[in-house]
Amino acid sequence: MSVLVLIPPKKALKGLVKLPSSKSLSNRALIIRALCNKHFPIYNLSEAGDTRILAKALKDFSLEKEINLKDAGTAMRFMTAFVSIHPGEFILKGSSRMHERPVGPLVEALHKLGTKIEYLEKPGYPPLKVKGSKLTGGKITIDAGISSQFISSLLMVAPQMKDGLRLILSGTQQVSKPYIEMTLDLMKFFGIKSNWIADEIRVFPGTYQAREITIEPDWTAASYFYAMLLLSHDGRLYFPGLKKNSLQGDCIAAKWFQNLGVVTSWVDQGAWAAKAGSPPDYCSLDFTDNPDLAQTMLVAFAGAGIKAMVTGLQTLPLKETDRIKALQSELKKAGFEFAKAEGNSWILNPERTEAAFPIVFDTWNDHRMAMSFAPLSIAFGKIKINNPEVVEKSYPGFWAAMQHIGFNLRKLE
Repeated sequence: MSVLVLIPPKKALKGLVKLPSSKSLSNRALIIRALCNKHFPIYNLSEAGDTRILAKALKDFSLEKEINLKDAGTAMRFMTAFVSIHPGEFILKGSSRMHERPVGPLVEALHKLGTKIEYLEKPGYPPLKVKGSKLTGGKITIDAGISSQFISSLLMVAPQMKDGLRLILSGTQQVSKPYIEMTLDLMKFFGIKSNWIADEIRVFPGTYQAREITIEPDWTAASYFYAMLLLSHDGRLYFPGLKKNSLQGDCIAAKWFQNLGVVTSWVDQGAWAAKAGSPPDYCSLDFTDNPDLAQTMLVAFAGAGIKAMVTGLQTLPLKETDRIKALQSELKKAGFEFAKAEGNSWILNPERTEAAFPIVFDTWNDHRMAMSFAPLSIAFGKIKINNPEVVEKSYPGFWAAMQHIGFNLRKLE
């Protein structure tokens, strides 16, 4: 395992940031193309590890009946529904961590639709044996408080069901709603009709129409550079291709950071973000709709000295790692306290206790841990990050992008 030493620029942050393509849009476009009766080009497809794994699985599924999805959580959820509507028997497996990530609600929903799925190890978790078949569809209920990916996976295959799908969302709170909206918007782009009224989503039977598509740059990836601007004394960065009216829910990052003193200016071919003021002393945020921004914002709050009260973290323990536990551990190394408050709230106390320098942060085999903590090099002057290669999962060019805007990076083997 290697270690990366990060030293921030001595001057203001300036330059162009080449963002990766949206992994979320790329993965959905790949599934839709595989369901389409005609091949179409997908331009600017993500090069993230998760997308490569899904692309290979879709390419090989007609030949390989045992599909290893490694640590790609989205691929596991999407492929479970995908193979369910294709006649044949398939085994879906992954890494040891993947076998700890629940798929029970999705499997239960597919059972109700007529798919036969067997748990090969622990009930409720991969690996799975799926016996696919043509599905009639109809009306089913699913808990919307666990993972939007369960819902998106069902929605994308629904047009190929004889009667379409009427999906009733149960539970007291829907998580990651923008990701469901993204799925429906993309399906509409490819010719599928649907509606979402109250707690019911209806997808009508139909055929995906072949249309070329260009994938947007990834807004979650942009958030790490917004955090760098927040922690810097001065800076201005350009993001080519970044869209204001994006299909991605995480575009809300621009609004959140504007409230912290980082302002976005839109141009025809992208966006400029610049440090334009001092952050507040206190902030509160709800991450229910945008859980992938939680690490970015919490670490940025800590580095900027912002006390924060946050909610909507209920899905974080189910991600690549237990992200709440990981955040608590690594923030503690820097002298920050992140603790449970009343109800579903968590509080971040930015008043630091003593910490050993330079701090060595562990990534917990989680790409977002690495990228979220990288901006702290500005606050501390120098940090080290173990296992920096984890960024390959979503943003292979992340460290190169940091170097391009002036950071000094040195790898220790």
